[in-house]
Amino acid sequence: MRALRGDQADRVAAGETISLDAPDAAWQKLPLTGVFSIERSAVGVARLIWQDRIYILIGGALAWIGIIFAMRLLVVRGYLRAVRRLRDVANRVRGGDLSSRSQLRTGDELEQLGNSFNSMVATLDGSQKQLQSMNESLDFKLVQLSEANVGLFESNRLKSEFLANVSHELRTPLNSVIGFAELLAELARKDVGADPKRIRYIEHILKSGRGLLEMINELLDMAKIEAGRMELSVSNASIIDMLEGISAIMRPQADLKKIALEIHRADELPTVETDPGKLQQILYNFVSNAIKFSPEGARVIVRTEVWAVDGAPGLRISVVDSGPGIPLDMQQTIFEKFRQVDASHTKSHGGTGLGLAICRELSAMLGAKLGVESNSKKGSSFWVEIPLEFRAKKLTPLMTDRAG
Repeated sequence: MRALRGDQADRVAAGETISLDAPDAAWQKLPLTGVFSIERSAVGVARLIWQDRIYILIGGALAWIGIIFAMRLLVVRGYLRAVRRLRDVANRVRGGDLSSRSQLRTGDELEQLGNSFNSMVATLDGSQKQLQSMNESLDFKLVQLSEANVGLFESNRLKSEFLANVSHELRTPLNSVIGFAELLAELARKDVGADPKRIRYIEHILKSGRGLLEMINELLDMAKIEAGRMELSVSNASIIDMLEGISAIMRPQADLKKIALEIHRADELPTVETDPGKLQQILYNFVSNAIKFSPEGARVIVRTEVWAVDGAPGLRISVVDSGPGIPLDMQQTIFEKFRQVDASHTKSHGGTGLGLAICRELSAMLGAKLGVESNSKKGSSFWVEIPLEFRAKKLTPLMTDRAG
């Protein structure tokens, strides 16, 4: 219920909206013109009160949600901005700019992350500079090494030329010495009253001369191989004729030690397209070593078999001896230059240690393979596998390989 004063009653009657705010002192002095009354039930009033409370709660909740969302948005945007700045610095570092640093000043974990990132980049920059310095030093040493290799290559070339020239110059007079010694030996054998000492001395001259000639030939062959000047003369070779020739050459040497030199082969063998001189040199070296290292009264067997070489038809020729054998760890190194099983062999049997190395290079030139199968104190089997059809192979100078 509310009192109406002044013209309020007329205005209400006219349908005008008036304010029912708390009256002031001036309003209370106006004459009373009417009474305004609104009647509602208690239930309706209570409902309105609860509705107002619900609206207030919902409005408050929405306001808090809005505030929280706004704060979260501000915080996330701040963190994202800091993360993007750190990402940009990382991208510049990845691009090679090691002078870039993080400038984050957030006072939290992001700033600590930026500081750790800066420390990592500084360490990386230092390592990069150290690596660059080492690379420059390495480049300088590589230049020095290249210059030294050029010098070594030239020295090796001069050495090979010297050996080739000296070997050739030595062979000419040595062949004359051997020829005259053979003539003297033949005359001494025909002379019934010849002094046995003189015959023995002449035989010593022949033996020493032939041994020296063999070493000179090995040096000359190795010099040619190293210089890439070894030439091939390929033709169809009869293995049967080759084995008979080797047997005829080596049998006197075997007879001196009472060694049985046996040739095991089929009645018919195919011809081989190869350089017969080079192949015979390989087999001669194998048989000579077998006789040299086998004890007196032993057997040396030369065995020939039909064999597949890299899937192509070929032959395998093995030379089996009864020597001391070769330890497993030495079975590859003996094909290197100047390598023998031990120094005592060189002293007792002689040789330059080049024979098997030359055989290895010659077999490569012929497109063949060679190797050894051996058990210590049970003898060795040196073999060469050669295809029936020659496989042309360009000879590469060994000096060039080393210099490169």
